Amino acid sequence: MKKILFLFVCIVVFTSCNTTKITSSWSVRNPPSDIMNKVLVVAVMVDREGKDRTEHAMVEELKKYGIDAYSALDMFGPKSFNASNEEEIATRLRGSQFTSVMIVSLVNKEKNLRYVPGSYSYYGSPYYYGSRRYYRRYWALYDQVYTPGYYTTSTNYVLEADIYTVNDDDELIYSPQTRSTDPGSAHSLAESFSKTIVTELREKGLVPDRHR
Repeated sequence: MKKILFLFVCIVVFTSCNTTKITSSWSVRNPPSDIMNKVLVVAVMVDREGKDRTEHAMVEELKKYGIDAYSALDMFGPKSFNASNEEEIATRLRGSQFTSVMIVSLVNKEKNLRYVPGSYSYYGSPYYYGSRRYYRRYWALYDQVYTPGYYTTSTNYVLEADIYTVNDDDELIYSPQTRSTDPGSAHSLAESFSKTIVTELREKGLVPDRHR
């Protein structure tokens, strides 16, 4: 019983830490070799907490693999990235020798209502094969447990992480879209998303496949 309980806990922990899946991904064939030398992470979120947690989770994950990454919130403040400051920001990024900008955006947030139908669980009874027919039927029903149906709601977060070069062309290098189901908190969503994106960046060779 203890082994079963331990296995169940492990499964729950594992699945809760891997809520994010990449649903689509695009990247150029031959990206610049220095594209990830120095990266600015910009999160486009409605709430300040989501922006802060997303940027810092991505920065921390990139730094684990030797990437020189920075949070836009830390460097420029919460209101620096707007149309009036576009040229100023671009000039500062080039002057600070940034090689790319990663723009993380929440594309969609959707709730799904799903009905889980009821089910019967049957526990075999030694009386079922008795000599009296009515006893067979009685004990068969007695050991049959019905679980009623119910509705469950899940929340999906769809995020993108577009990486652009910091030069005159501002070329799009990489653009994945992800789906996260019931992350539990802004912190969990940010961590799961960051790990998923950096894992694929490693697979594509954009981030060194080594852990600091």
